[in-house]
Amino acid sequence: MAGIVGILAFDKIWNISKFMKYSLMGLQHRGYSSSGYAILNDKISSGHFSSPPEDIEINEHGWAGIGYTGSKEGYPIVFDDVALVIDGVIKEDPKIIAEKVLSSPEDLKDVRGAFSLIALTSEGKIIAYRDESGLKPLAIGGFGFDMAIIASEMTAMSVIGGEFRREINPGEMIILDKYNIESKKLKEPKKSYCSIEYIYQARIDSFVNEKSIYELRIRIGEELAREKPIDADTVIGVPDTAIPFAIGYSRVTGIPLDLGFTRTGSPIRTMLASNDFMKIVGVQLKLNVIKSAVFGKRVILIDDSMVTGTTLKNTIFSLRKMGAKEVHVLIGSPKLISYCPYGVEVPQSSELIAANLSEEEIAKVLGADSIYWLSIDGLYKVIGSKQLCLGCMLNSYPKVI
Repeated sequence: MAGIVGILAFDKIWNISKFMKYSLMGLQHRGYSSSGYAILNDKISSGHFSSPPEDIEINEHGWAGIGYTGSKEGYPIVFDDVALVIDGVIKEDPKIIAEKVLSSPEDLKDVRGAFSLIALTSEGKIIAYRDESGLKPLAIGGFGFDMAIIASEMTAMSVIGGEFRREINPGEMIILDKYNIESKKLKEPKKSYCSIEYIYQARIDSFVNEKSIYELRIRIGEELAREKPIDADTVIGVPDTAIPFAIGYSRVTGIPLDLGFTRTGSPIRTMLASNDFMKIVGVQLKLNVIKSAVFGKRVILIDDSMVTGTTLKNTIFSLRKMGAKEVHVLIGSPKLISYCPYGVEVPQSSELIAANLSEEEIAKVLGADSIYWLSIDGLYKVIGSKQLCLGCMLNSYPKVI
């Protein structure tokens, strides 16, 4: 998982370094164990860090640049005259991609993979391409009339006071320089949008594939209420992703919505944690139970997804420790039963609890009174399209690589 950004100022008097740092912070929900940048002034200068964007400093002065935050080290990939950041999976040598960017950017259409890409050249161009599947999002915006911004999500623009213009279409290339913003359609779209973007990956204040993530997640909660009504005293969403699910469930059922948790420190995305120990630590920091919200109550706990079950097991233990009488778990996605070959942090089937145990067994392992996942049909209904990649849920993948 990754967030990528490119910023180009139309006048060299601008220094985009601080804009880059804060734009990357607006994307670190997409991955944060590594980050990096490449900034252009007279030449391309770069920095790579084993830390999230909020902990880095960009000291170079420059008027154009690209940045990365995610789970892979070594981004941006920097050559003499070009630097690359990529979200997704490519089946080409990065050096060959760099040569295409410099000699014939239109040839990016021939790169095999499922990806969005942003490149910075020493000539002062930023070139972005979203492959025809649209699996990985990419958007364009600006900072007044002074800068153009390309990023995985509009949040990279809004956090610096910029404006979201539109999403880059699958199969479309954008070329920026000091004088022009050029769009080229390189391939016909073969849309296969990532379902995890809607459910978990994108930030709730984003629009992805022309859909409000906040409103879509509320509708998921409403659909869960129709599929699985439960007699309970309170509804709680696991922060932050699942709170809109809980809002939707509460609206349909009339069961009161409570804020069940408070956080210690910076937000932690436990799905992105590197191992089970860090997941448990993340739970303890992220999910401190508010006792008065759950004591003596039958609790409906809604989460966005379940991978290994480690996070939920510890969350349920904490709820019971604070006096919850019952804990019924609802999951805002269908069951995850297979790995993702396209860059989402979903492991092999042997590690996925829903691929190996029955619902009754899972509830027992977690310590829950019951458990239910959103149906595939329910997800289609909410999103309003079947142009989706559901590989991790169906073990059947679109042919995009």
